[in-house]
Formats: sequence, C-alpha cells, structure tokens
Amino acid sequence: MLRECMENVRKTTPLIHCITNYVTAGDVANMLLACGAKPIMADEPKEAAEITSCAAGLNINLGTPGERTIAAMHAAGRRANERGHVLLFDPVGVGASKFRREAADGLLAELHFDVIRGNISEIKALCGLKQKASGVDALAADAVTEENLSEALAFVRTAAEQLHSIVAVTGGIDLISDGSRCYVIRGGRAEMSRVTGTGCQLSGLMTAFVASNPQNALTAAVAAACVMKTAGEIAWANLKEEEGNAAYRNRIIDAVYRMDGGTLERMAKYEVR
Repeated sequence: MLRECMENVRKTTPLIHCITNYVTAGDVANMLLACGAKPIMADEPKEAAEITSCAAGLNINLGTPGERTIAAMHAAGRRANERGHVLLFDPVGVGASKFRREAADGLLAELHFDVIRGNISEIKALCGLKQKASGVDALAADAVTEENLSEALAFVRTAAEQLHSIVAVTGGIDLISDGSRCYVIRGGRAEMSRVTGTGCQLSGLMTAFVASNPQNALTAAVAAACVMKTAGEIAWANLKEEEGNAAYRNRIIDAVYRMDGGTLERMAKYEVR
C-alpha cells in the first residue's frame, strides 16, 4: 500500500503549486524534489490561477499571510476546484490572530479542500473550538497521547465530517481520517519539532502523494505521513555527534530522496482504528 503510493509519485512526477510561507518555501521545494515531484512557488494573484491550471495539486499554507497572498490563495483555489485538482490546506497558526482566523474562514467558505493538515490545536481552531494560541505550535494541553487517544480519534473523525475533507492531525502521534476510517501513525522523532518547517514540508509531500494517487486519497495521505516519520528516524540515526538541527533538516530531506518502498513498508508504524 505505502510502497505503491510512493512509487506513483516518482512515476508521475506531479507539478505541485505551493502558496506557502517565506520561512520554509525553499525546504518545501526541496522536499517535493526529494520525493519525486516538481515544485512551483507562485503567490502573485495575477498569475496564481494560471499556474494552478498547469499543476496536479495546490498546497495552500497560512504561515505568513498577507492580503496579496490570501487573494492569490482564493484565485488559485477556485481554479483547482474548477479543474478537479488536489487542494490541500495547511492552516499554520490559525488560532494566533483574528486576521489568520478570518482568512481561514474565508478560504473554507469558498473552497473545497481534499485534505486539511495541521497540528491538533490548529484543527480545533478551524472547528470553532477556542484556542489560546502562542505562536504556531500546538498547545501542550492539546497534544495527542496514548492516554487521550480515544478522545482524539473521535475528534478527528468529527472534524473530517464537519470540514468535508480528509483531516490529518500531525504531531507526536499522527491521526488521519476521512470521517469513517482513522489511521494512527506512530514513530518519528521528537527532535523533528526543533526543525522549522517539518510540518510545511509534510504538507507539500502530502499534496504530491494525493495528486499521484487520486483514487486512494486517504491511503496516500497516510503514506506521506509515514514517509516523513520514517525520514525523521533515518535522519536522526545518521546525524553526527557534532551536528545539530540545521544538519538534521538536510538529513530529513536526504532520507526522503533515498528512501525506497521496502524501507518505508518495513519501518512505518501505523494502524487503522
């Protein structure tokens, strides 16, 4: 299952249009290249729809929002919906400000997203649950743990139904649901949170996987999450004693580039609940 999804990305080399934040745009582009996809970064409203017309998928990231980029998101998103192209939303820090919340509400009101990927606090904020966000990280009190797993599973299923999308809650434990089935994905490394943009990279990766596996969107989203966690483990094992989070970032991308289906199938830790 996971192997096929990965191989399909490398066979189809999908072009993925990313309207993402300026903090991580380069890393997202390199992650897409590493998995076998092709990135294009375009956030000018006058060309956003035209660029999306040529792409297999559109990745919208709310990391550094502005009036111009939000206008581009709407234009590109409309075109993606019109063409039936995959559309993913990453609501970075949506609970951090009124501006972000209103931007997200506007996008959700107009566009249909195939996948919404974020941390647990971001998804709760999208569902109307009040969050006292501090920056773009998930609140510690919201974290998915083995102790609250049943409650978190119920929430993710409900969120998928409410948002009419596959919802991917990612963190220490990833939960991905279409409202019916819910996958629980373990693994990765806690140190991945010390690298800026691993979530943004995963959103780009997930867009490419779903675009290359349109008939199996849920499975493709799970495969992308498993690739990222597996890459985090491989990269950490290869890290030298004198290296830190900058080297770790590069090694995560390298691990995706060098990963094969057999390694992914062997190392991925997931179950269906």
